[in-house]
Amino acid sequence: MLTVPLILLFIFALFLAVTLAAWRWLLPGLALAPRRVALLFLAAQTLTIGMAALYKPQANFEFWLWHLDREWNIPAALASAQLAQIACVSLLIAVFASRLARWQRAYYFALCLVFLLLAYDEYAVLHEYVYGWKSAYFILGIVLALATVGVSAFSPRARWKWHFWLLTGLACSALGGLVVEANCGQPIFEPIGLCENHFFVEEPLEFFGMWLALAAMLGLLNAMQPSSRRLWRALRLFPALWLLLLAASPAIHPIADDESAFRPADVAYESGLRLRGYRLGKDKDDISLLLSPAGRDFYGKSLIDQGYSVHLVDQASGLSLASQDEIAHRRRFRLAPGYAPVYVQWVDIQRPESTPRNRAMWLVLTLWREEDGAYLPERIRASDHRLLGEAQVVLAELVLPAAPETEPPAEPLAAFENGFFLDAVELPQQARASQPLVIAFSWRAAAPGSEDLVQFLHLGHDSSGEWRVFDRPPLGERLPTRLWHAGLAETEQWQVALPADLAPGRYSLFSGLYRASDRERLPVRKAAGDAFLDYRVPLGRLVVEGA
Repeated sequence: MLTVPLILLFIFALFLAVTLAAWRWLLPGLALAPRRVALLFLAAQTLTIGMAALYKPQANFEFWLWHLDREWNIPAALASAQLAQIACVSLLIAVFASRLARWQRAYYFALCLVFLLLAYDEYAVLHEYVYGWKSAYFILGIVLALATVGVSAFSPRARWKWHFWLLTGLACSALGGLVVEANCGQPIFEPIGLCENHFFVEEPLEFFGMWLALAAMLGLLNAMQPSSRRLWRALRLFPALWLLLLAASPAIHPIADDESAFRPADVAYESGLRLRGYRLGKDKDDISLLLSPAGRDFYGKSLIDQGYSVHLVDQASGLSLASQDEIAHRRRFRLAPGYAPVYVQWVDIQRPESTPRNRAMWLVLTLWREEDGAYLPERIRASDHRLLGEAQVVLAELVLPAAPETEPPAEPLAAFENGFFLDAVELPQQARASQPLVIAFSWRAAAPGSEDLVQFLHLGHDSSGEWRVFDRPPLGERLPTRLWHAGLAETEQWQVALPADLAPGRYSLFSGLYRASDRERLPVRKAAGDAFLDYRVPLGRLVVEGA
C-alpha cells in the first residue's frame, strides 16, 4: 500500500531527481532572469506538494484547499499558472524570436494555444465533460511530440537540448496524467494500492514534468531573445495576471451567490444529496438550484453520474407540458457557513410555443443517477416541499400570463376589494330541472392574487324563498385565485347540475367570493361605489321548468 512514508519517499526522490537534473543541465544554460522564473515555480510547486503530503488539516475546508486531486484550490491554481506561463513563453518566441521560418512560428503559436487550453482545463476541469478525453489528449500529445521533433531537426544544435527537455517534460507529465490515472486499477499496481492514493504519484509527475517543459521553453526563449528586459519583466507578471483572470471568471471559480436571493428548500435524498434552494428566472424559463453533496465534498464526487429533470406539470390534468434533462456539473460552487460546498446548477426550460397560458402549473424536480445505462430516480428521504411521488418534489407554482384579448368594460358588474372584477355574466332566460345550467363569468384582475377564494352561486325561488347553493373556484382547478396575475382577463363557464326535484318557477341568482381559509365573504361594490347587500352580486332572474 502507498503509505505516508512511501509517498514522502517518492516525492523526495522525484524532487531530488528533477533538482539535480536542472542544476546539472538546465539552469546553467539560463540567464539570471529566466533562471529566477524557473526557480520560483520549482519552489512554489515543491512547497505546495509538501503541504499536501505533510500538512494535517483541522477542517474539511483546509483538506480541500491543499488537496492535490481537488478543483479550484491552491494546487490547481498553481498548476494552471505554470501551464499558462509555458503558453506565454511560446507566444513570445513566436512573436519576437528572430530567424524563424513561418512554419516554425506557426508551431510556437500552436504550442501557445495548446498550453492555454491545458491551463484552463487544469483549473476548470473541462475534460470531465468531454467523452473520450483521454484518447483525445493522447493523440494531441503524439502530434505535439512529432511536431517538436520536426522543429528540433531544423533548429541549430545548440537548441536541441531544450527540445529534448521539452519532450522529457511532456513525457513525464503524460506518464502521470494518462498512464498512472488510466491504469491505476491494473494488476501490476494492485500490490501497492495505487488507486487509493494515485494522485500522490500522478500530480507530482505532472507538476515536475510541466516544470521541465517550462525550463526548456525558457531556455529556447533565452537562446533566441536573450537581452530584452521588457520581455522578461512581462513574463514575470504573466502568472499573476493569469490568476486574476481565473478569479474573475464566473464559470470556474467559487461564487458568492447570496443564498437569500434563492427560495429556501430543504429536500434530503437517500444518496446524501440535499437541495438547499432554487431561483426562477425573470421570465420563468430558467431555474437555478443549490445542491449540497454528502458531507463536505469539495470535489463533488457525489455529483458524478448524477442528473436532474425539471418538468412543468399542469395541476388540473397532471400532464407534463414541458421538460428538460441536465447532467449535474461541478463547475460553480459557493461556500455556505461552515465551509460547506454548495454546487450551483442551472437549466433552461425549453417551453414549446403551444404551452397553454393562464393555467396553474407545478415546477417539479427529479434527481436521478446513471447506472449501467439505466437512469434511476433518487428517492426523497425528507422534504419541506410538496411531493408528487417518492422522487418528485414540487418546487414552485407558476402561471404563464396571457395577454387580454378584449378591452375591459367601462363599468364592470362588480368590483371586489382585492382588485378582482366581475366584468359580465351571461345566463339563459330559462332552464330545466335535472339538466345543466350554463352560466359564463368574465373575470379580470387588476392586482395579483394572494389567497384561495371560492365563488358561490345562490339560486333563490321568488315564491317559496327556497335557496340552492353551489360553490367552486371562480376559474375552476385550472387557475386558483392565489395565482391570478395583474392583467388577467378570463371567461369561465359553469355547468351547474340542477337537481331533478328543483321546484319550477322564477329564481333570482346571486354570486360573490369568500375566503377558503375562514369562509368570510369578500367585500364587493357596484361600479358607482355602493356596496352590495350581504356582499352578494345580483346576476339576474331565470325561469326553471320541471323535469
